[in-house]
Amino acid sequence: MFLTSLVAFTGIALAVVLMPGADTILVLRTSLRHGARAGIVTASGIVCGPIIWGALAGLGAGLILGQNVIVYNIVAAAGGLYLTYLAVQSFRVANSNWSSREERNPSTYGSTFTPRRSALFTTGLMTNVLNPKIGVFYISVMPGLFIGQHIGVDLGALLGGIQAVLGLIFLVVVAVLAARAIQVLTRPRIAAAIELVCGLCLLLFGIYVLTEVISRSIPGY
Repeated sequence: MFLTSLVAFTGIALAVVLMPGADTILVLRTSLRHGARAGIVTASGIVCGPIIWGALAGLGAGLILGQNVIVYNIVAAAGGLYLTYLAVQSFRVANSNWSSREERNPSTYGSTFTPRRSALFTTGLMTNVLNPKIGVFYISVMPGLFIGQHIGVDLGALLGGIQAVLGLIFLVVVAVLAARAIQVLTRPRIAAAIELVCGLCLLLFGIYVLTEVISRSIPGY
């Protein structure tokens, strides 16, 4: 019974991982800008999110988020604002690249221009942790799959670990493929266009989250 539930959760987690979202855009943008290693470090930060949320869901945090609109909105608003902040960064880089007349040298990626690994890791982690839907996802999925079984921190962390492994595999593939594309992105205006698209995607995700917060806060909105 437990094994069947575990397999079912793995299938659901895989579907969630493969759905395009802010995490995928962030790894894609980072890899295009700084190379595969930077993208993988960012991905490692992102996949720590499900483990944390899974453990917190085992403690009942997901239930609190699902029932307490204020707490949910605070976390969601912080996530939306953070995505907006990342979008603004992309717009600034896009503007800088568009104004540049020098071609980018792919060989310099991953060295001088790469931020510290701790900064990349933190950016990935914050993007995922500030997404309360993940906590609600765990608290809504776990009881239905693991009926009659104790749902604690250990089970929540285990399920989060499964999603983390699946997510890491997927995001590493995204990072490597994106980094290979660097070889054809030496023209600054092409790089600027990509940054602009990534920035717009992050901004749309941020606006969507903030709009949802407003709709949950204002009756009849």
